[in-house]
Parts: sequence; C-alpha cells; structure tokens
Amino acid sequence: LMNKTHILFSVAGMSPAIITETLFGLYQKDIKSGEVHLLTTVQGHQSMQVLFKQIPLFNEMYHTLWHIQSDWIEILQNGQQQALHDLRTFSDNEHAANTIIERIRDWTQQDNIILHASIAGGRKTMGIYVAQAMSWFARPKDNLSHVLVSEAFERDRHFYFPDKNNPKHRHIIDFAELPFVRMRNLWPPLLQKKERYSECVTLSEIYLKDISKQTEQFTLDLHKRTICIETYQLLKLQPLSIALFLFLLKHANTFNHQEPFYFKDAFQYRDKLIECLQKVDLRTQADLKNRGLSCLVSSREENWPVYWTIEGTYEYIELRKDDLNNAFGKLNKDLKQTWANGSLQIFQGKDKGIKVACRWVDISLDRVKVIGV
Repeated sequence: LMNKTHILFSVAGMSPAIITETLFGLYQKDIKSGEVHLLTTVQGHQSMQVLFKQIPLFNEMYHTLWHIQSDWIEILQNGQQQALHDLRTFSDNEHAANTIIERIRDWTQQDNIILHASIAGGRKTMGIYVAQAMSWFARPKDNLSHVLVSEAFERDRHFYFPDKNNPKHRHIIDFAELPFVRMRNLWPPLLQKKERYSECVTLSEIYLKDISKQTEQFTLDLHKRTICIETYQLLKLQPLSIALFLFLLKHANTFNHQEPFYFKDAFQYRDKLIECLQKVDLRTQADLKNRGLSCLVSSREENWPVYWTIEGTYEYIELRKDDLNNAFGKLNKDLKQTWANGSLQIFQGKDKGIKVACRWVDISLDRVKVIGV
C-alpha cells in the first residue's frame, strides 16, 4: 500500500470542521497522508476556504501530510452548467447524484487510489448518493465513514480538530467506518458505463430481477436490432448478431427441449439460418462475406465443397468451425458486456473441460416478444 494515494472525498455543506474531524478519524486508523476532495454548493464553497488554513495546522500538530487545492473543492452545477447555491429541487439532486457517482466511479477504477468517502457533510440526499455509489463501485480497501463530535464542541465554531495537548479534547470525536454491501464484483460491466444515477438504479433493479428469474418480458426488435428487458433497452446489436440470436431462440433452445447447435451439423441448419438472416435483410449484405456464414448460407449448393464439405468431414469442420466461432463469438461478447449470467445468456458446450463448438440458449419463447418476424 506504500505507493497508493489516499483520497478523502466528502460532500460538504456549511461545516468545514467535519473535514478536519474526519482527517483526525483517519489519523487514528493510521492514515496520515493524501488528498482532500470536496463536492459542495456556492455557499459551501465559501465556508470551505478556511480549510486552507486548518489542514496545514492539522498536518503540523499530527505530523501528517494531507493536501488540498482550490480545484479540489468542486461546486455542483445544474443542467445549464450553472453553479448551485443549494439542493432544493429534484433536478438539483439528480445532477448532484450524477456528479457523485462519476467521481466515485472514476477513482475506484484507478489501482493507485484508495478512496475514503464521508457522508458526514452536506444534505442527507447527498449522503445517500455517496453510500449508494460506494456500494456499486467500492473495492475492499475503499471505505465509507461518518464522524460525530461531542455536542459542546459541535456548537463551537472555532473547533476543527482535537488539540492533542488538551486533556479536555480526549474522546470527543466518534469516527465510524460504516459497513455497507460491496457489490462491485456482482454488478454487470454495463453499470460501469452509465453516467446517470437514475439509470444505474433502474439497471440495477432490472439486473436483480433478471438473475433471480423474476423478469417476465424481453423484446427482440429485428428492425431496430435491439434487445429490451421490460421497457429498458439493454443493447443494440449488429445485424448478423441479432439474426444469430433469433436463430438460437428458435432452433437451439434447450428450454424448448431442442438440442444445442453443433457446428459440425451446420449444413443441416442451412435453411433455418437463411430464414433468420433474411429477417434482418442479411442474405446478400456485404458484411456476411469472409465471416464463415457466407459460405454456408449465401453460396449455391454446388459451391459448398469449396468452403465446407456437405458431409462435414472432420478435417473440414476443424478448418471452418472457427468462422462460425467468430460470428457467434461476437454475439456472445456483446451480451457479456451487459451481463453474463442472466436469462439471455448464450451457453457454450464443454467436454471434459474442453470447449466444444456448439451454442444454445435456455429461455422460454413465451418470455420473448419478437418484433419483425
């Protein structure tokens, strides 16, 4: 941990003392250096200026090395890029939430940073946003805290941190590391890409419903090439991928007691593949060329042996199955970028631990509405 940078991130209101009191709490945890980053309003920004004096005093008394810069005290903005004086409206809170998750997500993506987030300052809604963002993105070494001060000192506007030489200052600060559920390794990669807090909430709820088998309806739109869960657009696919997904749903769906699609039997599925490719107008499109499927579905039967023997001998299967792997692999990769263990998962066979050239899905067609068939 010697090369890690510790960052204290706090949402701040009108009480700058909370920041130095939190630094004292971190000092008690043997964290003695790092950067202080704040998110506040116009009024809060004015109040926080005293920290440029108090943090150096804290460093001097406790032999720490905390840094603060003017651009690390960030003023929240509304949708018109105007500085917020307070959080009063739903829109104000929404923009604050978006900024909070952006900062926490960015820091937690950097291996050289350990994040210490505090909910002690600012509006209660801001604290909720910080806690939720930490639950989404925090790693094992990142933590969440709150700090309380004895009532007499809380009202003292000149108190910023305990004087270690003053006996009356002993045990007056209660620094609490808050337990929270770290879900970073459970959440799908798609969550890391969302910029809006409300969309992260919606996506999280949909994801939990899906993996717990509570989602009732999916929509596969062949014209728009989209997959939606309930009313949420999960992703947009390339034409070839959406056609192949339709093929698996209709012809390699183990929920419907169908066999997996084995690549060695590809020619037996030629007409079914053509049917699904035609649904997205792919039969003659250039993006089929040199992708393996072109030789399977676009060529005349007398030309098949040039690409693949009708009987599918072992040698030719080994040469050509990589072409199918590329086509289905692109679809599989796109879906895994959303989440890999939900209802729309594409399965790949294994035999004694070795990957087998086959694909299938396992979902009831009653749960999938296909538009454009």
